[in-house]
Amino acid sequence: MPDTLKTEDEQKKDALISVLLEHGVFKSENHQLYELTLNELEDVCRHYLQTD
Repeated sequence: MPDTLKTEDEQKKDALISVLLEHGVFKSENHQLYELTLNELEDVCRHYLQTD
């Protein structure tokens, strides 16, 4: 498989980051979204989507 293809986890992270950016979330606890793990992004996403 070519190195240029993204893994499934990377694609999920990109999708979650897009959702958070659409909701005006750019950071989480002094970390940029791209620095977070998939599990952390899912937690942040759950938190912000529940409070909308």
